[in-house]
Amino acid sequence: MAVRPSRWAVVAAAVASLLVGVLLLREPIGRAVFPDAALAGLVSQAEQALAANDLVLAASRFEAAQARAPDHPRVVEGLAATGERALDAAAVAVASGAAADADAALALAIRLGAPGERVDALRQAQLAREAPSVEAVLRRATELEGSDPDAALALYRQVLQREPDNTLALAGRARRLSSNLARATAALDAGDPQAAMVEVAAVRAIDPAHLQLPELEARLGASGWGSSEGGSPSPTPPSADNAEAIRWRGLADEAIGRGAFDAARRALAEAERRAPQAPELAALRQRLQRAEAARPEAR
Repeated sequence: MAVRPSRWAVVAAAVASLLVGVLLLREPIGRAVFPDAALAGLVSQAEQALAANDLVLAASRFEAAQARAPDHPRVVEGLAATGERALDAAAVAVASGAAADADAALALAIRLGAPGERVDALRQAQLAREAPSVEAVLRRATELEGSDPDAALALYRQVLQREPDNTLALAGRARRLSSNLARATAALDAGDPQAAMVEVAAVRAIDPAHLQLPELEARLGASGWGSSEGGSPSPTPPSADNAEAIRWRGLADEAIGRGAFDAARRALAEAERRAPQAPELAALRQRLQRAEAARPEAR
């Protein structure tokens, strides 16, 4: 005759089975009840930091949450809101002249994927605010004519970008270009037409209507240089470029000339981003290095 288990044995077995089931299912149940406690904590911390205007902390927490759940709506919205707040902070810093704060806020906005056109607009506003008056640029250009003629020429050209009919800038540019052409004449007299062609090409790129150009170009042509008919080598073709890259290089030139080295580095970075192969970049970097080394505190 089979022995029937007691009622208590059945109850004990049922309880044991229930406990085993709970132990086995606790993780799926936990995930169902609390989808990701760590994610929720990161989002909460990020939102609190954003509310307190601690943009760096908010960005780091939202980015950590993004690593867990890239498409989570609160994470996506939070990153966008933090980027917008960083752009607002950059605008305030630019308006108040706080260059370091503006740089930090713009860097954060870029990191968070802020629209490039708004970042560019703020950078241009920052450089425009830092730009000195035309009178100050002309004074600096005159001072540099003897020690750094290339820098002086760059400053005269910057003034002419702002005021195309400025008499002092036109006269200064003419002096500097005449100096280039004097070097070209000396090179031709010394039997070095290649060096002369470099000087002539530099002047033509800036002022193709310069009165001294026709005579020198005729001498170059007679020597077999400067014209394709004579089989002369042509100057190195310009790299792919665009108006924005040229403008940023000009801003870098101006900033170096007036000793605004932080602004020069920012402008150079923008110029390089738009035309990284432009040969003018190397010359600008060298000028910046020389100018920084010549600072009184650097000696």
